[in-house]
Amino acid sequence: MTLSTAMVEKTFVYGDSFSSHRFISTLCDITQQDMWYWPMVEGELVDRTKSGKSPAAMFLQATNDSLMETAPVRILVALGVCQRVPVYKDGWWHEEQLPRDLDACEQYLDSAEVGGFHPDQLHPTLMWSQIYKGITDLAIRCGQQGHQLLVVHMNASATVDRIKKTHPLIAPLCHQAEALDCYVNEWLSCKTVCESQGIVPLDADRYGDNGHHGPEGQRAFGTQVKGIVEARRLWN
Repeated sequence: MTLSTAMVEKTFVYGDSFSSHRFISTLCDITQQDMWYWPMVEGELVDRTKSGKSPAAMFLQATNDSLMETAPVRILVALGVCQRVPVYKDGWWHEEQLPRDLDACEQYLDSAEVGGFHPDQLHPTLMWSQIYKGITDLAIRCGQQGHQLLVVHMNASATVDRIKKTHPLIAPLCHQAEALDCYVNEWLSCKTVCESQGIVPLDADRYGDNGHHGPEGQRAFGTQVKGIVEARRLWN
């Protein structure tokens, strides 16, 4: 189902520090209109980006929003650092709070550091199989609910990440995800697009080409994504 933009009155965006206007603002002067997702925003913007957010937390929140919103909405998922495991930092059992809504849960959602669990929980094959499953599951859910979905990568790289797409755990999920028009894979990530245009991250002195992009890089990626959306005719 292709929805007209006239039917969409709200846009949700999920991401980590690479898509967080709040975080990027600590590195440079940037407006929300400079962020990559702005050309795709329709109606009210609900910003669920947060530094350190894991892909699993993004898929969880997006699924909740897709179920709670009765009218069609636009859902933009910007996968950042994929080697993260989500944690929920509220108390256990009788010590747990009961947040009033999904916004109030944000303070408890975080991601674990490598030293806090077994490293094999971050095995690349397991990690990417779960990411592809998250993409396909969310696409199915959004299709059922009549929502518009777009999933992109911020700092993944086809040449660096070397995803084993023929692995039995990955292959069917990857094949299904990459067949979706709403998924823009790692070959056209923000990192890859900016590298191809010679745009250097703001904090390259600390993170190299894995750093965060300011207005120039954000706008370049946004232009690229908007062109893909239009070429695939995702939304009228």
